Amino acid sequence: MLRILLWKIGFEWAQIKRLVYPATDKRIFYFAFGANLCVDVLEKRGIEVYDEFDYELENATLKFSQRGFYRNHGYASADEFKGDRVYGKMYLILQSDALRMDYFEGVPFLDVHHKVFHTANGLKYYYYRARSPQEGLKPTQEYLDYLVTAYRDMPIVSNQYIETLASTEVLEECLPQNQTGDFIRNINQWPRFIHPLLICYERCCLMLVKFLWNRSAFQWLVQKQNDKSTCSQTNQ
Repeated sequence: MLRILLWKIGFEWAQIKRLVYPATDKRIFYFAFGANLCVDVLEKRGIEVYDEFDYELENATLKFSQRGFYRNHGYASADEFKGDRVYGKMYLILQSDALRMDYFEGVPFLDVHHKVFHTANGLKYYYYRARSPQEGLKPTQEYLDYLVTAYRDMPIVSNQYIETLASTEVLEECLPQNQTGDFIRNINQWPRFIHPLLICYERCCLMLVKFLWNRSAFQWLVQKQNDKSTCSQTNQ
């Protein structure tokens, strides 16, 4: 629970820093291939995009290997795989927004993603990769649709790839998690008779994080700041 508290405090502090000192001259490229391909998701998170273009991440493969909130639930990860590639969008965003994105992706304290920095053909950027990828996980239909819809508008993605992705088996029922791994890292170090309690603890922690994920006392102010910035640029 302490990690969740620290994550949330850090999250709110990152929002405040973005409001007080956005540092619009400091920007970084971020490669997105999951829900952040959706404009609505970015706007909800208050991420301002200054430039964007389609991009292929080489020597990686798209897998739903990041464990989610429910049993067998998975999110997309760009896992290492030589010779394959992951399609997505390259976004130019503020470094202050990149810090906020770290909290959305559970990097600080929750420790569920690696933040990977990369340089290719003179382009410096970063993306997120599952810290402990797992096999056999499934995305929800809503999450899968984010990717499929975005890929249909990207000329670099073949129709065959899109149709194969669209046929991915999805999570049909959101059942409570019955495994540990995020908050209880090694359940076998504990006496077996308390394993059910530890699984229950893990489940409660996951649901708390899910509840807090898009709830912020300051995020709406970031969105308003972005709206004012957009209006100012439009009127110039």
